[in-house]
Amino acid sequence: MAREIYLDPVLSDKEASKLAGALLNDTSYKILIDYDADVYDKESGNVIAKFRKNVIPANMAKTAYTNLKAAAGSTGNRAIASAEKGKFLQKKDGTISNTHRVNPVKSGIIGYFDRTVRTPYCRQTAFNKNEFDKFKKAYGIIKFVDNQYKELMPDHYKLQRKVADETSQDFVIKDTAFTTITVNKNWQTAVHTDKGDFKKGFGNLVVLREGRYEGGYFVIPQWAVAFDMQNCDLLLCDVHQWHGNTPITKIDEKATRISLVMYYRQNMEKCGTAIEEQEFAKQRKIRSGESIY
Repeated sequence: MAREIYLDPVLSDKEASKLAGALLNDTSYKILIDYDADVYDKESGNVIAKFRKNVIPANMAKTAYTNLKAAAGSTGNRAIASAEKGKFLQKKDGTISNTHRVNPVKSGIIGYFDRTVRTPYCRQTAFNKNEFDKFKKAYGIIKFVDNQYKELMPDHYKLQRKVADETSQDFVIKDTAFTTITVNKNWQTAVHTDKGDFKKGFGNLVVLREGRYEGGYFVIPQWAVAFDMQNCDLLLCDVHQWHGNTPITKIDEKATRISLVMYYRQNMEKCGTAIEEQEFAKQRKIRSGESIY
């Protein structure tokens, strides 16, 4: 049975927000949880996190690690979580664009993506397009997390699943409340809050690891609580709280820490079918004079 823990915040909302972009360490928490636990805000009774040790079947975790580790490619658009100020890129005409870049970290997305200003149509991610067999092999862990989410946070799940079911199923991970997964590799994320996910839902984290390393604890500094994520562990947490990781110190040279965050992107309900979105993309290219071949 999970231990119930009720906490008072050690930082105000304002104090916690000032940590944005900061790198955490072992002084950033007072409680380290490595056992089944449900953590609550003592005053409101709201759930902060639910942690389950060794709940994911080992073969499922191994399959996910093997097939998804390559999804965490280099990216330079995670400014706050990268703990760097970075810079805005320059357009061809010499003006400064709104595109922000920092030194690359290992992070990628799989599943499906909503419309953006630059790419105003819904689409599958590059990983799905190029490595769909690997995506399918990892479906087991995705569905497992979906089932755990439904069981442990039923009210949040019901709201998220409703909007997922109302979304074109061409852009939803089959029979889940998720559209998209972020995959990180050996990355100590700085303090940040998750953006772009379904606001009424509840977040999750899975860590898949190979070799030996220390640290990489998931910390919610406002509550001074940390979670020691190991293979086959599952954390459900309020990702709209400020959070980050402690340093990852390798013991084995090739030690690898892969983390998975599964979510519903908040604008995916605006997507048409895949055929409709492809036609929209085709017409946009024709209007702009681009080749469609």
